[in-house]
Amino acid sequence: MKSYFSKNKIAFISIISLLLLTLGCKEDIGITVNRVGEKPAPVSNVQVTPISGGAVIRYDLPLSEDLRYVKAVYQLDNGLKREAKASIYKNEITVDGFGKEGVFGVELYSVAVGEVASEAVAVQVNVLTPPHQVVLNKIRANNNVIATFGGLNLNYVNETESDIVIKIIRRDSLGKWQPVESEYTNFPSGTIRIRGQKAVPTDFGVFIEDRWNHNSDTFNVNLTPIEEVTIPTTRWARFALPGDAGVRASGFPFNGIWDGNTNAGYLSIANANTTESIELPNSLTIDLGVQASISRMQIWATRYSTLSDIYGPAHLYEFEIYGSNSPNANGSWDESWTRLGQFTSSRPTGFGFGVPATSAEQTAIRDNGETYEFPDPTTLGKFRYIRFRNYAMWNGSYEGGSNFFIFELRLFGQL
Repeated sequence: MKSYFSKNKIAFISIISLLLLTLGCKEDIGITVNRVGEKPAPVSNVQVTPISGGAVIRYDLPLSEDLRYVKAVYQLDNGLKREAKASIYKNEITVDGFGKEGVFGVELYSVAVGEVASEAVAVQVNVLTPPHQVVLNKIRANNNVIATFGGLNLNYVNETESDIVIKIIRRDSLGKWQPVESEYTNFPSGTIRIRGQKAVPTDFGVFIEDRWNHNSDTFNVNLTPIEEVTIPTTRWARFALPGDAGVRASGFPFNGIWDGNTNAGYLSIANANTTESIELPNSLTIDLGVQASISRMQIWATRYSTLSDIYGPAHLYEFEIYGSNSPNANGSWDESWTRLGQFTSSRPTGFGFGVPATSAEQTAIRDNGETYEFPDPTTLGKFRYIRFRNYAMWNGSYEGGSNFFIFELRLFGQL
């Protein structure tokens, strides 16, 4: 009996093994196709709202459990085919990218599971003037290309905050147009400053490009840049006013600000022959020896030989520059001073407080310092005395005692 049951058990196991082997050798047919839904009905009750460079299309969604999204298919005026999609959680879709105003055709589709599309709904959209052309029209209408020291300033308004490139060109001595500057922006407004131009009558052109390769027409203007010179330092001197920072007897003298050495200069203190810091906001005043209109400033407001000093506690972060021809002897910030500009230091890396300087930032500071443009040099007049008013340092301090560096200062403008 024992032998009989053993043989049957062996036979049973053999049969089960054979079945499993057969199932395991089933033909591999790969990944199966996702479920295909039913063809949905098209959208209905379509309404169109024109916008700059496009339109917003609103509609009612069809009743379908398989519906996944709505898409708009259309072609731009430059031949580029576009497709926009909107989820089933909203009942509108935006079509954009048109390079000119006018009426254009759009096809709307309801799309179900498995990419099953409905019949098309043909829609006519009325497109308003596109953003890149609107930006140029505002530049032209408001005469926003202005001659200034060493070049021009271009003020722009980009109300839709569209991605655009503002391009500036110049006609050369042979009458050919040459590129001068291309600046990408999606800011609502701003100023592009062009420098290094000769002080002669020059034809400049401005046009705008959008991200679909549309170009506006060109606004041409003839301007004569104002000659920009380096303000000579031969007559510069400290002009000590009550409340200004002190000067150490040695090591960091005041005239180090203009001695031509960008890695040696002035370090503020509270009083002479001490190492005490002076409370924020603090100040210093320079007598230029001549009256000058200042267009820009190049400054080394740190000691770059030491990484810990760059963007450190003695590196100027937020400050103002004032000008005067007859400053009040009591050092007060009264009407005898005119504010020329308010400035905030920024880092090439975009890093903020407390992050050590990189070697690349050290090289940039060493070679170029930091450059600041004065906003209205042609309207403010000329001044003999300039005064720094420092509000914050690169360690984030806006109050308390703080020393500050000015290792070199170069001013540009007109005498």
